[in-house]
Parts: sequence; structure tokens; C-alpha cells
Amino acid sequence: MMLLEELIKDQKKQKKIYLPGPYWNSKNLVATREIKKKGLENFRGITSAIGNSFADNLIWDARNELSFKREFIGKILLRLPVLKEIFDNQLKLTKNSIDSFIENQAIVYQNNKNVQKLIHKYKFNNTTDFGCVESFRVKKKDYSCTYLIMGNRIDNLSKIFDFKSIGSFFEIGGGFGANIHFLVNNFPNIKKILYLDIVPNVYVGTEYLRRHFKDKVKDYLELKNLDKISFSKNNELEILCIPPWLIEKVETEIDHFHNAASFTEMPTEVIKNYVKFIEKFNTKEISLVSYDCFDTKTTINPEKLRSFFSNKLSFFWKNSLIEDYKRKDIYLTSIKQ
Repeated sequence: MMLLEELIKDQKKQKKIYLPGPYWNSKNLVATREIKKKGLENFRGITSAIGNSFADNLIWDARNELSFKREFIGKILLRLPVLKEIFDNQLKLTKNSIDSFIENQAIVYQNNKNVQKLIHKYKFNNTTDFGCVESFRVKKKDYSCTYLIMGNRIDNLSKIFDFKSIGSFFEIGGGFGANIHFLVNNFPNIKKILYLDIVPNVYVGTEYLRRHFKDKVKDYLELKNLDKISFSKNNELEILCIPPWLIEKVETEIDHFHNAASFTEMPTEVIKNYVKFIEKFNTKEISLVSYDCFDTKTTINPEKLRSFFSNKLSFFWKNSLIEDYKRKDIYLTSIKQ
């Protein structure tokens, strides 16, 4: 927990542009509490609220998402036998619904042609660590549904960008690290990776990537006291995991920058600051992905992200992996489709 405590302590000293915005603030407070209480081992399951909005956990018990004050009030109310009985019965019903959802989703993925094509085209190794429940099995191998979604996005982007020629990769809002894990497994030419996320998400992602890549991962404790953060001049895999404020110390060039969804969830001044550094790193390629059901009260219309990049990004829609769900993904890229 030393890494998490150091991140929390140092975050308190930072400028507003490096702190979680309104969309993330309450979520991060809950996630931090959950990490300290339960650890990470099952953060992709149903009993933890650590990964809400950036991982693939499912919500079973709403109490896990409450603020400290509301959780305290809830404990008092549930001392009343009648309320406790009602709530316990609701938990049983919710658990049955979640079990049915997981079972039916697995059947959909197992029999989907797009999923089958991706499984044959890409490597999906060790995708269900840390208690993943949104998964399915094909030929005695377990697959994470989330990894297939990410694989589909990369497959779509591969029709525009040549991922086999990328040497360095920068991702802001890398979630729990699944996208980077997938890329490294499938494109061994990507050796130098900069992964940035807010606290405590960056802690979760660091430990997730460390589980898979061991000492190839450099964390905040190793990087925070350096005057300059840059990649080693070798051909070895290197994953630098940083919180937002350390971007000011980074000195490198980047072949490809990627962001999935989180730009739409940031205040505009935060996006502008990140774009300044993306330009400073002489970034050659840019890809952004977002979701279709955005709420303009709390998020930015993804199409408006073009203005932060001098309107130079191409904008287009693609069907989601499971087309029957009638959802679409939004793509913005520095190269036209």
C-alpha cells in the first residue's frame, strides 16, 4: 500500500488541472476506500466498487458505492429488522439477476462471429485475472468480454494505423491496464509505453500491469524523484506508470497516443493541458475512442474533442463488437479512415 499512500499524499499538493474532475471525484474517493478495505484481488468481481467506470466489475451491493456519510447512515437504518430483511432479499434478487446476465452474456460472446474472428486473429492471454466475472469460455480457455471489446477497437484502428510499426505508445486514462496488456501481447514491437491515469486508478493499473510484466513496470515511487522521465535507450519492454502531475517531467517522443472515453469526462482546461504535452512529445499518431450514450450535463460531446486538436482529427462511427446490442463507438483519428 506504500505506493497508494504516496500517490494520495502527493496528489494533495497538486494544481487543480491534475486533480480528478467532477465526474471522477466521488468515484475516486469510493475506490480508494475500497482498495484499503478489500485490496485488489477481486476488483473485477461483484463485491468491490474499486473499478466502477474504469474496469469491468459489476455492482451487486449499492452500499459499496456510498460516500462515508451515506454509508454510516445506511448502517444505522439497516439495524431495523424490517429494513434489513427487505434489503437482504433485494440482494438475493440482484445476485440472481447478475448471475443470469453473466451466463447469457457468455452465450452471446461464445456464438458471436465477430468475437470468433478476433479470437483467431489475436492473442488473449491471462485476461481474467483479479476476479473477472464478465467472461466466457471457448475450447477450455477463459476470455474477458472487456478484452474482446478492446481487441475490436484496436482491430478497427489497425485499418487506419500500422500498429506493427509503432515503437512507443502513450495512453491517458488507461483504466486498469487491459488495453496496454493486450497491445504488448499482440504487438511485441511496442516496447516503450507511457501510461497515465488519476489516483487511485493509476495504482490499480500499475499493479495490474506489474502482475503481467513484473519488473518491466516502473511505478510512481521509482519515477517521482527523477528530474527527467524518459525511456531507456534500449529495445527492452518498459512501462512507465505516472499520475497526471508527473507529465511535466516527461521528455520523450511518442509514436502513438491513445485515449478511450476519459477525455469526454474531463474539464476542458485539463484536456487543453494534456494536448499541450501531446504536442510537446512530437506525437506522430493520435486515436481517440468514445461511447455513444454521452450525457452533456456531465461529459463533453465526443465530436467537440476535435477542437482541442485544431480540428485536424477525422471523426467517424463504428458498430460495437456485439452489433445486436445496437450500440456504436465513436472514433477520432489523426489519419483519415
